[in-house]
Amino acid sequence: MKKILSLLLLVLILTGCQPKKEAVNLAEINPQNDVYYQLFVRSFADSDGDGIGDLNGITENLDYLEDLGITGIWLMPINPSPAYHGYSVTNYYDIDPEYGTLDDFQNLIDTAKEKGITIMIDLVINHTSDQHPWYVDARNSLSSPYRNYYIWQGSTAFSSFVGGMVDLNLEDEAVKTEIKNIFDFYLEMGVRGFRLDAAKHFFDKPGVSAVTLKNAFFLLEMNAHVKETYPDSFITSEVFEYNHEFNLDYLIGSDSILDFTIASIIQNRIGVGTNTYQLASSIKRVMDDYKAENANYVASPFITNHDLDRIASMSGFNGAQGLERMKLAANVLLTLPGSPFIYYGDEIGMKGYRYEGTNVPGYGVVYDEYRRQPLLWGNPAIQTTWLPSDGSNANTADIPTQLANPNSLLNQYKTMIELRNSHPALAYGNYFEPFKDNQGALQGYVRYYRYEDTEEAILVIHNLGVTERILDIPHEEVLYGSLVLGAFQTVILKINPSQIGDYI
Repeated sequence: MKKILSLLLLVLILTGCQPKKEAVNLAEINPQNDVYYQLFVRSFADSDGDGIGDLNGITENLDYLEDLGITGIWLMPINPSPAYHGYSVTNYYDIDPEYGTLDDFQNLIDTAKEKGITIMIDLVINHTSDQHPWYVDARNSLSSPYRNYYIWQGSTAFSSFVGGMVDLNLEDEAVKTEIKNIFDFYLEMGVRGFRLDAAKHFFDKPGVSAVTLKNAFFLLEMNAHVKETYPDSFITSEVFEYNHEFNLDYLIGSDSILDFTIASIIQNRIGVGTNTYQLASSIKRVMDDYKAENANYVASPFITNHDLDRIASMSGFNGAQGLERMKLAANVLLTLPGSPFIYYGDEIGMKGYRYEGTNVPGYGVVYDEYRRQPLLWGNPAIQTTWLPSDGSNANTADIPTQLANPNSLLNQYKTMIELRNSHPALAYGNYFEPFKDNQGALQGYVRYYRYEDTEEAILVIHNLGVTERILDIPHEEVLYGSLVLGAFQTVILKINPSQIGDYI
């Protein structure tokens, strides 16, 4: 008997001495998966009272983004530029003085990191400003060391875009070295990722053939350089095309492509109400084509951005059912694979649309400015005022008002982001399969994720119509919503991972 007791005691001691298995940090396993907030610095928050948003304004208001559940920020251009939008750079290694200093930027990176928020910056390498010292020197001397940095047509440098932007010669080795140095400069500061502007124009120059493949292989070279030292970095390319098939070659060198196709699907199926029965199948076709090119791709879906009219100004989202449709659009965006991008102000339903050269008293001629107008803080101490109001947001509730309203669009975003961040099946992985019982305006899909001991399956169902639907679907838990699915409502169900085949 004593021998048996001694043996049991030994087993208990040995068992107790076994090291405990550490919990897996799935965010570290999936470093390219975040919920991004696209932010125009000029319009976000003003820290010094000059009416212009700045980097310190962001740093001082990170609590708002943290509370919203944001885990990544995409900063639109922050380099010095003669243009209000910043897409014509004069110095890649400095900060627009209206926005602050490099020390301010470092402080933002460090403070955001403490809050679990990564920083992505807009990198404009297709062109520079015609006021950039490289170009000024190249224009003034045929023997300039920067002469081959640009593409010359006689005495004129080629430009893809108007407004004093001249294209760089990306076939020149010295230019490529410069760009790699720029990547390194910001990665060493702690930047996690880059949104590469105008990627489809990189080699879209006079006399150049096989443009798309050249663009893709240039991206591959740049990304390989970045990944050599910073394997967790994230490069997403802007390819402004609504046909996703045009984007496929870009996955050769990009971790992701900002997805205008998904944006169009959300805008049309939910806002306009066209072909609602194709919501899930349309998204699946896009996702499958991307996975066929790169099984490890990370999607970058969005609804609108700075080059588009805001969702609240789009057809279908600004009528009697506009709020409900905007909430549904958020529900779809935040339950898709990848890293969703939220355009600042869309979380409160700000309006904004393009003007065609209209003169605004006290400002001047405007085009895209009102797509990028000041965020409505409801706090004069941090409100930016660089652009006079055009009245489009006179009836848009500001942030404090919406935070106090449990039924607001802002609180809908908060709820869905929290749900996403809490569930691996929503936050990570590329699994997306339409629900087998989809019909008409009832559109659902299954999300699934597995890593070691973590496994989860979730069924998301949206009602894109005005008729209430009563659902009878086996499930383990209702994570959000109700099986009595009202107009433009969503229900999210946890299901048994071993039984996914019963749902697709």
